[in-house]
Amino acid sequence: MVIYGHGYAVTDHAEEVEFFERLGWGTYSGTIAVDAFFLISGFMITGSYLRRSNIFDYLWARTLRLVPAYVICVFGCAFVLGAFLTTLPLKDYFTDPATRSYALVNMHFGTDLRWDLPGVFTNNPRRSTINGSLWTLPAEVRMYLWVGLLGLLGILSRRRYATFVALALIAAGIAGFEYIPLVPISMFLRPSGMFALGSLCFLYRNWVPVNLALTAGMIFTCWVLRATPVYPFIFALAMASFVFCFAYRLRWFGYNRFGDYSYGLYLWGFPVQQTAVYFWPTMSPLQNVALSLPIALSLGILSWYAIEKPALRLKRIPHKLIERAPSRWRRSMSLIHERISKLGGTTLWGKSASH
Repeated sequence: MVIYGHGYAVTDHAEEVEFFERLGWGTYSGTIAVDAFFLISGFMITGSYLRRSNIFDYLWARTLRLVPAYVICVFGCAFVLGAFLTTLPLKDYFTDPATRSYALVNMHFGTDLRWDLPGVFTNNPRRSTINGSLWTLPAEVRMYLWVGLLGLLGILSRRRYATFVALALIAAGIAGFEYIPLVPISMFLRPSGMFALGSLCFLYRNWVPVNLALTAGMIFTCWVLRATPVYPFIFALAMASFVFCFAYRLRWFGYNRFGDYSYGLYLWGFPVQQTAVYFWPTMSPLQNVALSLPIALSLGILSWYAIEKPALRLKRIPHKLIERAPSRWRRSMSLIHERISKLGGTTLWGKSASH
């Protein structure tokens, strides 16, 4: 859906409107897909922490899943794709501060991501952006940190406290508070709210209804109320109903039978689409999607087998380091864990009695 939506954003066919906008949903397929992703992420990441209740394991697992493929994508765009497509002489391109800045600044997962490379895609019909999809990653990282913080303080394992915090953060976003911790800019509010909703769905997973008729009714209600002030909230609930109904009612697991190619597809989709427009400036949005999707999927498959899957085999490293550590060091770590548990109500290594 993201690649489909971006087909209309990168091609020179501003008069054409994608499917969901034609239906009058007030948003486009890319935003809907991001909403779904953050909802699923909130559900899965909350479960990931609570299964571990170990901040070191949790952060290490999140780092392995996110960073290696991201680094390869950013550096690959800066020093391979950019070098191949730039209109500048190669010496000027590699010595240009903007090239190094794109690679290094984007490693910070900050709000000041670099979007352009010197002389690359400058003649594309709509924009010169190298990878417009990356804006969601700083928001995602901040949601990981929120889960880790609430877990470390023992709040996440106490459903009432976690519910209060999640609802308070959602209310702060709705009220338009200028400062919310780890949500520094307004464009992060919507995905952060969907993440919080997904987290709540995990905490109350035994009570979340999974029903095809309910989902159809929610989607119809959402469409009917699309021009009213309550639309964003009904949309979020309808999205949650659809996601969990699709996942647990249809029970089709063939999609990931061979591997999880979604992250690599996400990382490489936009650069591939921009490259397609670079070589074929007059292409239509659907032509862009038809050409870009199989190429981006191929890169996603390569990313999974060459980078992501091997990286995930390193998840046990923190345990191995602790097992091999001197006994004095292990005793010191145990003392730290006990003190934190008294403050937060849960240990870093195990679940609290009230979980």
